[in-house]
Amino acid sequence: MFIGAICFYALNYMREKTSLSHAVTFLLTCSGAIAYYSMWSGLGVTYKTSDTTPRVIFWGRYLGHLITYPLVLVDISIVFKLDNAQMIALVGYDLVMFMAGWIGSVSVGSHKYMWWFLSFIFAVLVIVQLASILSSEYATDNSKMLIYITMFATGVFPILWLLGSEGTAALGLSQEVGIACVTDLIATVGFGLYFLLNYDSFGVEESEETEALTNQYV
Repeated sequence: MFIGAICFYALNYMREKTSLSHAVTFLLTCSGAIAYYSMWSGLGVTYKTSDTTPRVIFWGRYLGHLITYPLVLVDISIVFKLDNAQMIALVGYDLVMFMAGWIGSVSVGSHKYMWWFLSFIFAVLVIVQLASILSSEYATDNSKMLIYITMFATGVFPILWLLGSEGTAALGLSQEVGIACVTDLIATVGFGLYFLLNYDSFGVEESEETEALTNQYV
């Protein structure tokens, strides 16, 4: 993710005019790199002994998700020219999804599954809203790929929570970590590379990027 951040900064630096989309994509990979470094150093990891069986909880990943995934959705909002209401709803659903998953990960007993269920409901809301964007007049074969990547990552999260150490622990710790890392790399670095390398084909003007974050429809 750190290497991806360097690449995205370079792509932005090489442009004649600074792009908001490039800056957002750079920041989301930076946030992901910081979150994973915190877990690698042991700071973003806790050992939950109060559950039925001891569990390793990577809470640093949740902190990273609360920053990276909303920024991914901001990029999507810019490409598909979503209005403020659509963008705020999409980002809000995503924040609640990860926050509920985070609280559930540190909860014990059957109560944690209520938090998982809440997270799952909001994951569905995110996916449904993303699916509705596919019929937008601004949707092209290239831009739709951004939606598919984000829908995939959003769908993996509640499943991994349920099968991982936060939930039933059906997956081994190495398997859980591997799936989480690959999914996050696809959702951040993969998304960013595809987005920025195909940026000009999306037809986004620099002035439109700013308008996508203002009340242009009021």
